[in-house]
Amino acid sequence: MNKINLSTLAKRLKKPQKTLILTHQNPDPDTLGSAMALNHLLSVFGSEADIACSDTPSSRFDFILKGADTSYTDKGYERLVAVDVASPSQLGSLATLKDRVDLIIDHHEMNTRFADYYEDFRASNCENIYALAKKMGAIKKLPLHFFECVYAGMSSDTGGFKYSNVTPSTMLYASEILKSGIDHAEINRIMFDSKTVGEIKAQRLTYEIMQFYCDNALSIAVFTNEIKQANGIVESDISDAVSLVRGIEGVLVALTLKQSKDEPRKFFLSSRSNVNIDVSHACASIGGGGHHRASGATIYCNSPDEAKKLVVELFSKYIEEYKKNNE
Repeated sequence: MNKINLSTLAKRLKKPQKTLILTHQNPDPDTLGSAMALNHLLSVFGSEADIACSDTPSSRFDFILKGADTSYTDKGYERLVAVDVASPSQLGSLATLKDRVDLIIDHHEMNTRFADYYEDFRASNCENIYALAKKMGAIKKLPLHFFECVYAGMSSDTGGFKYSNVTPSTMLYASEILKSGIDHAEINRIMFDSKTVGEIKAQRLTYEIMQFYCDNALSIAVFTNEIKQANGIVESDISDAVSLVRGIEGVLVALTLKQSKDEPRKFFLSSRSNVNIDVSHACASIGGGGHHRASGATIYCNSPDEAKKLVVELFSKYIEEYKKNNE
């Protein structure tokens, strides 16, 4: 697959084509914001576009989607573009479309590059979409909602601009976007301070089932189908549970494991590091990937206990190595 630069990407996307934009499973504001912002950008150049996701987005992100249908129907698309997708497995049930993907726009360091790709390891993929819009000379032609979408993805993937992935470019773009007149305070309120009843129940549950290893340096919450069903929890309620696990004092690496309802042997791993431990390297060793301090993987095990044992042993090695090097 070919690596392309921003100019080549802009040239290819200026061509009017019926386009399907693919997001990753368990969608967050960065993948949804990238998709909607790209949709707006393509429309400036005469392309019709739809967005498809394997999972139903949380209702909290309705301000990004504005009623857009993210279910997939084959409408004879001429071009498929994956945004914020590091590997085909992240497409979930839509991974069957991987061989039809024409372009990838991504910011993950561990991207598997399964199609022609533009990648820039920015703090969020929405920064890449904003850079693309500037390269295409479309900034003044885009609606306010484009800037709302881009800001949502940027703020989400940087934890409200407080994570270590923030760069001067991130802040420069954010400054430019604020000049568009978006209500950035309301966007942040929705993403960080507004919770559904299901999410509040999930927070309580997360603290109840959390377990610790490596002298409390490793924390993990395992959401089995039995636990989810017993507590009336759906996938969107626990989409950011790993942030709760990460927030415990003394924790170096935080993990969540979520058992698939449709395939009980499938488990979705999310990992976060509070220190200089490369969780993307750990996840890559089991077929996943992502960022240095935020990564994930999909694993197959016969039981939740087997899945937990596998990831605890894996990340314990990284923690012990970190402790040894920082004694």
